[in-house]
Amino acid sequence: MDVLRSWVVTLVSVTIVCSIIERFAPQGNLNKYVKLICGLVVTVVIITPVLNLLKGDYEIDSIAWNQYVKMSEKEFKTRVARLQEEDLSQILEVYRVSLINDVKTRFIGHSEFIVSNVDAVLYEDPKDKRFGLLRNLYLNLEPADDNRMKTISVKTLAYIKNQLMAAFAIEENQIIIDISAFSGG
Repeated sequence: MDVLRSWVVTLVSVTIVCSIIERFAPQGNLNKYVKLICGLVVTVVIITPVLNLLKGDYEIDSIAWNQYVKMSEKEFKTRVARLQEEDLSQILEVYRVSLINDVKTRFIGHSEFIVSNVDAVLYEDPKDKRFGLLRNLYLNLEPADDNRMKTISVKTLAYIKNQLMAAFAIEENQIIIDISAFSGG
């Protein structure tokens, strides 16, 4: 970058000096030669980087390799960050499915209800200190085959919530139970 800046400064400086010289050069045949010489000097300054390149002052392989490494390093960091995000989201999903299966199997065999559906909502922002913790737990309950009256008692609902609060260290308001499938109780 310094080479480019130096070349531009030199080009501008030579152009300004040549313009001043042409301005004050006497009119006539001498003016033609002054313009010719100034034009040649500006041309030489313009093609100097190309001449240096052909002469071998620049190590193109080194410059190209350095630029490639810089670009590769940036791309590598971007890919690693993306993979880490994907890994976190996949781990979080596996954990969520595990929680759901735990809740479903926890209440198997009760004669009053069956757990028909469960959903677990987790804190998903990796920057949040609560990342991975259970935000809310949703349960859909249906009457079990043995429950002919299609009712569920308040005591049973309290039992379910107490079990879940103890197992997952969550508050009662984080457990939402849908009992719309029950007709009484």
